[in-house]
Amino acid sequence: MKRLRHINFFLVVIALLLVNCTRSKIVHETDYDQLYAVWHDNDYKDSLALALKPAVEKALTLKNTVDNRFYIDSVLSQLRWTRDSVSFFKLSDKAVEYAKNKSDEYMLANIYNDIGMYYHDSNVLDSTYYYYIKAENVYKTIGDSMKIGEMEFYQARLLFEKGLTMESEVKVSNALHLLQKYPLNPVPFEANQLMALCLLERNDYVNAKSYLLTALTLMQKDLNKNKILGKKELSTALMMLYYNLSEVSYYLGDYMKASEYAALGLTHRTPNSLSIIVSFLESNIAKADLMLAVKDNKEIGAKEKSYITKLEKTYEHSLDINNYFSANEMAISTAELYFAIHDNVKAFEWAEKSYQLSKDRDIKVAQRKALEFIVTHKDYENNEQVKEIIKLTHDLDEIDYATRNKFARIAYETEKIETENVELKEVIMMLFITSLSIILALLLGVYVYRLKNKNREIRLIKGQQEANESIYQLILERGMIATEVKTAVRNKIARDIHDGVVNGIFTIRFNLQQLQTENESLKSILITELLQLEKSTRDISHSLIDNELFKDTKFLSLVEELVMLQKNQWNTNFTLEYEEDLALDNLTAIEKVNTYFIIREAIHNVNKYSEASQCTISFVKDVDSVEIKIKDNGVGFELHSKADGIGLANMSERALSLHSKLVMYSEKGCGVEVLFKISV
Repeated sequence: MKRLRHINFFLVVIALLLVNCTRSKIVHETDYDQLYAVWHDNDYKDSLALALKPAVEKALTLKNTVDNRFYIDSVLSQLRWTRDSVSFFKLSDKAVEYAKNKSDEYMLANIYNDIGMYYHDSNVLDSTYYYYIKAENVYKTIGDSMKIGEMEFYQARLLFEKGLTMESEVKVSNALHLLQKYPLNPVPFEANQLMALCLLERNDYVNAKSYLLTALTLMQKDLNKNKILGKKELSTALMMLYYNLSEVSYYLGDYMKASEYAALGLTHRTPNSLSIIVSFLESNIAKADLMLAVKDNKEIGAKEKSYITKLEKTYEHSLDINNYFSANEMAISTAELYFAIHDNVKAFEWAEKSYQLSKDRDIKVAQRKALEFIVTHKDYENNEQVKEIIKLTHDLDEIDYATRNKFARIAYETEKIETENVELKEVIMMLFITSLSIILALLLGVYVYRLKNKNREIRLIKGQQEANESIYQLILERGMIATEVKTAVRNKIARDIHDGVVNGIFTIRFNLQQLQTENESLKSILITELLQLEKSTRDISHSLIDNELFKDTKFLSLVEELVMLQKNQWNTNFTLEYEEDLALDNLTAIEKVNTYFIIREAIHNVNKYSEASQCTISFVKDVDSVEIKIKDNGVGFELHSKADGIGLANMSERALSLHSKLVMYSEKGCGVEVLFKISV
């Protein structure tokens, strides 16, 4: 029996080795240049390109060997910080070809990552995202979850810079989930801060501070140990962390704490610290001190105005190194400080700078922030209505965020379930191998025991059969349980995927952005799928509609404000006509929303296509309904011609939900008339 135990132990050890040997042992370090990438001025980039020229020429003549591929990759990792696009893309094309010919996946992923970083440094964000996705896909084929987590973080950082904070939040959540298995990876230091910045954009200051303090705890554990980051990198990381803590405290109105956090950041300054980060911290101390003076009703003199000058210099510094994201933040902060000291001329001047900078980079969220600052603080007719429209827009954004956040959680939970399924498969495989080992050991034991005592052969065989039957029944029962669990999980995933149409729309939108082909068939397929997903999204939106949306504002007032704000290149005169005794406020919230959006889409079409001089929106009362008509005297169109967009289809669907029918009259040169009715 002792021998049997030894054999059984040996088989179990072999089984464990078989399972563990299937896992990759390849470990690759984090690219610190990418993690803590700093914006350089053009002089630095050009001098670096000149210094690298001999190395580039040598790399272009090398043969495809392992050592040469490593050399090429090293040159590319430096060349990505230059403006020498000709050399960079010539060498990267050669490197891609070499990597593919030798099936060198890690080099291929590194090259895609380098190309993405080159585009990022050049502010070509769409191409940056494309190559980050390509690099991540290569890492997925390798099965390197650490590198996948890092690429998710870099994509999240890019989306944040683009102003897509909700999408960035989803990506950074994925990164934190994947990288929790790697305690020595430095990316969570930055990922927790990025999550805080996403929350900061939604004014969730409390949770933002919580994530920043989590990052601070992680960094403090590594302080003076430097197991995760070197001393220089950790000092830089701590300076930026204290800057972000200062920002959160500033927005919470705790200006004293904001100044203290920025001062703590400066205590980590070294002779090699980057001047731009030092400027950030000094600027935060300056604006916190200025707001303390304003809060205490002190007289604003030259000393206080010099605080704002500090921010203006940091703005110029950011522009010098092409860091437009930071420059935009400094511009809007400067505008807010000038407004705080009642210098409205300067405030609007800096808000205009912020707007122009974000417009040049096509950052819609930053454009809106700058415009909201301007229209909110300027005195003009209908100022209150504009503020109300801005508030309504933010309320609708909150509804949209709640919906998208729900599906982000679903995506996260789905990924968690998939991970658990993989772990469950490993456990089942382990149990199967162990059970098989036990069965083999029992069979061997029966055989040895039969040699010793043939008189007990029948009883031993019977006992073996019973043991085998019991084990078999256990395996069957486990298989049935696993099948039921998998079936339930599949059903849940199927429902979640059916509901998760927003993520589908997001994916399709990026595919459309990235698609650079004349393959119209593929475009048609993607657009068809968008149409199908859009209807589901609309249904979800309806279910989330706040019934209090139109409580404080009459429906016709909102329509009137919509009409008043219209302006186009043809100077169309928009007119609203209605009778005073219309009972439109008795409509449900969904009916109001559908009616409002049909009118808005029709007006949008007038602005976009009509070339009309006059457009009339009229409400005509009938016995138990109201007829709504939008009519213009523009160029018109052939009703039977194929429409390129989905606007008319959306209007028709909304009319059907109102138990009505959308009717259109038009022909070339005779304008357009749109009719539908609503029951009251």
